[in-house]
Amino acid sequence: MSRRLQVLFLLALAGVLVLFGVLATRLGGPVALALYAVVVLGLLAAGAARARALLATPSGRTCSCCTSTVHDPVQVR
Repeated sequence: MSRRLQVLFLLALAGVLVLFGVLATRLGGPVALALYAVVVLGLLAAGAARARALLATPSGRTCSCCTSTVHDPVQVR
């Protein structure tokens, strides 16, 4: 997915979240807004942690080309 499409998606998502926040404020007052903010911030934190974990390189070996010896057979895939 291109970076531009990701940014556009996140902007659209932010707009929808703000709209629901305004709606929660109008219907339930400041208490509903506070609860909504806690839920949204929790979901955003969980999503950010998951995205960071998916983008991180796995620990340990990252490739097999540097861990072999000169006597190992060559495998072409």
